[in-house]
Amino acid sequence: MNAADLAAKLAQARAEARVVQTDNSSELIVSIDDAYRVQSELAALADGEVRGWKVTALTPQDQRKFSSSRPVAGILLDRYVHRTPATLALSQLVTPLLECEIAFVLGADLPPRSTPYDRCEIEAAVEAVVAAMEVADSRVTASAPDLIKLADSMGNGAFVIGEPVSGWRGLDLTDIAIRLKADNGERQNGNSARILGDPFLALLALANAQPLPAGGLKKGQIITTGTCTTPVKPREGEYVADFGPLGELRVSFVNEPVKI
Repeated sequence: MNAADLAAKLAQARAEARVVQTDNSSELIVSIDDAYRVQSELAALADGEVRGWKVTALTPQDQRKFSSSRPVAGILLDRYVHRTPATLALSQLVTPLLECEIAFVLGADLPPRSTPYDRCEIEAAVEAVVAAMEVADSRVTASAPDLIKLADSMGNGAFVIGEPVSGWRGLDLTDIAIRLKADNGERQNGNSARILGDPFLALLALANAQPLPAGGLKKGQIITTGTCTTPVKPREGEYVADFGPLGELRVSFVNEPVKI
């Protein structure tokens, strides 16, 4: 088996909403570069339509899971990115978890380079900030190595975005309260400070953790920085997330299939 073979298995498992056995992939995926090769193949199978990235391993403790000293990222494929209000089928997901996140829209490419980017350079490259809800999901077993999970788009199932806010420089991104409620009465509260005290630092860290697969960080892509709320297992019904100055997001989960 090679990277293309594993990518094909993962893509098929995602299409069929099932877990794929990857026991014989441990020798194939032994580094971040190996996992990224699979992600590049997944992007190629989707005609290269990488809409953005989800950042993870922002702390040294999490980076050690990948034998790394830098953050890592999973691709967000265009067909799984939705505008609010969105409707998603539970039957098309495996083990979904709903998360509320702060994301950034790039207004310029951020290619790899030998000298680190500084904050001012990254701020100049950000076109907008956008409220987001990720549905984390996995096509591999919970016991699979973390590098296999990274190869599997770092567990992205779906992604819902609101209206981009271009005037974000006037906002305090270090203290955005987030309130998630469901029509079944379930509630969660969170805050943007959960991401390194400032979610912008996650974007800065990723820009300096390249190279990335599938062409890297490009103008127009969305970079999401991790969950600001405790993940919840979604049930049938509507979930509404209030991001204050970033607006409101709505996503409904249904049992019947939804055409995407």
